[in-house]
Amino acid sequence: MPFHHADHLQLAIECLRESPSFDAAVDRMAAALRAKAAAAGAPEKYHHTVTVFWMRLVEWMLDKDLPSQFYSDAVLRSDAARRGWVEPDLARLPGRTPRPTTVDRASEAPPPR
Repeated sequence: MPFHHADHLQLAIECLRESPSFDAAVDRMAAALRAKAAAAGAPEKYHHTVTVFWMRLVEWMLDKDLPSQFYSDAVLRSDAARRGWVEPDLARLPGRTPRPTTVDRASEAPPPR
């Protein structure tokens, strides 16, 4: 049975939520992935550095206060941020290049005729 990237991330979340510490979560994740790799006949596919890398990112993303590392309170509490996408004002998000801001067009008046 295939074990895709999303399956790895779901397992990481489970391990982090159900373990008493990050190290215990990594140990649990490593054991599960090693067992899956061995059951698939490919024990050499397990990669510990990649496993810990993803565990650290998932742990970071589970932090409910994460947005405050990127946005000021003023921006997060603004009407603009509630209605549409606003780029972070404290730090750039990792990954994709920022796109133009999406605005809630429903709240704008129609153009004059």
